[in-house]
Amino acid sequence: MDLKEHLLTEGYNQIDILLVREGEDQTTVPGITLHKVTDLEYKLYLDPESITYHLKEEHPYFQGDQKVESGEMKQVKGYILEW
Repeated sequence: MDLKEHLLTEGYNQIDILLVREGEDQTTVPGITLHKVTDLEYKLYLDPESITYHLKEEHPYFQGDQKVESGEMKQVKGYILEW
């Protein structure tokens, strides 16, 4: 099951994602309508094999490796902000 399917299964539809990179800044990816996104991992530059899910937490998030501008991979947490 991919990231989009995990989020849909948990009842999410329209979300923002707050991405917090290891040792760096944070970025918000706003206005994601899950039913309209085809490849959420690609949109977020995530390695699909690296993603772990923590969606039952008080502040649900996923964690994985993200390719940054330099081409290297950085650990990132993506907090789900529902609206």
